[in-house]
Amino acid sequence: MSDESDSLQDALRALNLMFAQKLPSKLLEIEEALNQFSAHPANADALALLHRLLHTMSGSAGTFGFDELGAHSRKLEVRIKTLMNGAVWTEVQLQQFISDVRVYLVTAVPGAEPVVLPSLPDKPVHLEVKASTSPLIYLVDSDTVLTDAISVQLRQFGYEILALNSISDLSEALLSRMPELIVLDLGLQEVGGGSVEEIARLQKTTNFNTSVIFISSSSTFESRLQAVRAGGVGYFPKPVDIVSLVERIDSLVAGGAPKGYRVLIVDDDVAVAEYYSQVLRNSGMNVEVVTDPDQLFNVMSNFRPELLLMDVYMPLCSGVELAKMVRQDNSYLDVPIVFFSSETDLGRQLDAVKAGADDFLTKPISAEFLVSSISTRADRYRSLRSLIMRDGLTGLYNHSAIKEELGAEVLIAGRNKTDMAFAMIDLDDFKHVNDSYGHPVGDQVLRTLSRLLRQRLRRSDVIGRYGGEEFVVIFPGTSAERACKVLDESEGGIRDAATIF
Repeated sequence: MSDESDSLQDALRALNLMFAQKLPSKLLEIEEALNQFSAHPANADALALLHRLLHTMSGSAGTFGFDELGAHSRKLEVRIKTLMNGAVWTEVQLQQFISDVRVYLVTAVPGAEPVVLPSLPDKPVHLEVKASTSPLIYLVDSDTVLTDAISVQLRQFGYEILALNSISDLSEALLSRMPELIVLDLGLQEVGGGSVEEIARLQKTTNFNTSVIFISSSSTFESRLQAVRAGGVGYFPKPVDIVSLVERIDSLVAGGAPKGYRVLIVDDDVAVAEYYSQVLRNSGMNVEVVTDPDQLFNVMSNFRPELLLMDVYMPLCSGVELAKMVRQDNSYLDVPIVFFSSETDLGRQLDAVKAGADDFLTKPISAEFLVSSISTRADRYRSLRSLIMRDGLTGLYNHSAIKEELGAEVLIAGRNKTDMAFAMIDLDDFKHVNDSYGHPVGDQVLRTLSRLLRQRLRRSDVIGRYGGEEFVVIFPGTSAERACKVLDESEGGIRDAATIF
């Protein structure tokens, strides 16, 4: 186990211990609420308080390994909920319930059950490649003229290219060094089989998990199906659109893994919120926690979450009410809301969905299932958001989106009293390019420039296409002087790389 995994296990163990230490006080809260309820059983507030505390205990106890306590809490919660839903109890039923809760309080002894830490989902495994300043790509095609031409252009975009001309060359190269990605001609054939058969053999007999992009002189349905069945993550008919190929390679290997999803947890139970935040952070996500719903919108404006994970029952307002408040704001209409609660009533879950929720997870939730569910939802949001906010030609932020980003960065800089800079880039004589070589070449120039801007500028910088041949760069936390220096340093590299045209 790595030091990082040990550190997380230590953190979760500390949270388990903290829950056990606080359990007596939590049980005392339930006892006090029970006393209020037994004295005033018709009081709606007393009823709601006792229900909420039992509900919270049923979720948190299971999360921290007290399964029997969680199950007992859940049974009591289900019984009292019938009162909240309008049922009428006889005096005998009422007294029996009060008696059962008192027995529950006496038998709920902290430490009576072993605390078992959950099995944590493995972090994504990245291939270890030989140290290099650039990602290594294997380009495999029998057409040496084609591989030479593609290699020259890919190198201009910052990749290290090894051109190979046969399947046997590929097999030999893989024995000495594993690339980040393989670009392979689908039509290559040798005595032992073709490209598809070789990839299948590698997948069956080795640890091979390198992404493969197929290129082909055919664009038929059968060829594309072959590529999919061979595990191909991309398919480009010849002649290959280099900029499109680079964009696909970028999405797979360039610049490392994508930034972690921004997840905002809303739960009044501090221990449970911290527990799940640790699990999500371990998987690479950026997590903020709100335990006071009154602070939600302040945190959202700063953090700009890609997913809200919230409990259904909270003291100030319910999660359903909070979801409705979020959906009232046009800025957050599309942000996924996932409820996590020990609530199992399908009617209540449906109410949550009607309020604008996208999913409902039942506590206790396994770490692996939680990470998978949140990742899937956040990734879908990020992908859809990207389609809406991106310029179709360049893949950069479009006019509306870059203005929105600029407004947000100005607010953050003003609130935090930090620097920020803003620059506009205009291409000289671009009309001459369109008039002389045609609009397809002009589009190619714009796409190439956008790719080079992403490559040469910093990952923290925000880049957009303002319109036509005008581009915008936002430099968060950067002075004007520093921004000018970054642009000056980038200009030479962009000019050098642009000589491919």
